[in-house]
Amino acid sequence: MKSVCKIFITAGKILAGLIVLALLISSVVYINLKSFTIKKIRMSDAQNNEQNRGQEVYLMGTFHTSHFDKMANYSIEEMLNAVKNINPDVIFIEAREENFDRLGIVDGPVDMCIAYSYCQDKQIPVEMIDYWKVDNDNFKKNTTTADRDNHMHQNIMKKLKQYDDKKILIICGFGHLYPQYDRLLSAGGKKEKIPHAGKLFKRGARGAEDTGDFKYPSSICHVWEKRSYFYAHTYPESIQADENINADVKAQWPVDTTNRFYNSQMKYCELFKSNKLYKEK
Repeated sequence: MKSVCKIFITAGKILAGLIVLALLISSVVYINLKSFTIKKIRMSDAQNNEQNRGQEVYLMGTFHTSHFDKMANYSIEEMLNAVKNINPDVIFIEAREENFDRLGIVDGPVDMCIAYSYCQDKQIPVEMIDYWKVDNDNFKKNTTTADRDNHMHQNIMKKLKQYDDKKILIICGFGHLYPQYDRLLSAGGKKEKIPHAGKLFKRGARGAEDTGDFKYPSSICHVWEKRSYFYAHTYPESIQADENINADVKAQWPVDTTNRFYNSQMKYCELFKSNKLYKEK
């Protein structure tokens, strides 16, 4: 009986130790979460010029609306700190070029609109590399698929050709980070380490200017209002008017006749105007 008790006690101690170890590992991962959201690749020079080291490409995976939740441990301020510290020559964002060219709409998620507005303030060139469409086969809003990532990769490769020997930052949702990273490696890119990657997210790291209290980019409310109206009215109206799209798909894209969706999106402007990082519970 005593030996059985000893076995149970030993097993209990082992289990307790494993639980403590798991909690410690989880804590370390949580604290250093942002370090896993950024990658660096060197795209080789197509002409094999030894004096030309090729393009320096950073990829940053973001959390979209979760940046406004403290529990995510990754704020918009930290995202913009990383942009400042990387100091890119050009930024690619997860938004569709056709809607920007046609209507001046940045149709990506909120963090992409903030990144775009930041680039406007800092006069950094922006390219848009997203792809998705609504038809009878693809109607779910902004769903991440292999086909979408393939098109995004094609867009990235096309844009990279326009910026030889430049430092490029690709900002996309975290769900696209590793698919795009793997595709760039397959396209000839070489992995490069980022020393102390976590420091990129801190204010004033790597000599970046520390401008004091956090402020959102000056044009963000204007950019976000246009995007909100686009998804509340302009885009659903175009889908409803398309005779090639069936009724089931159209039902997924109702026009916001009561402005319920539009008003819910415009609440972000309250955060922007007051320079608050997090939503109130």
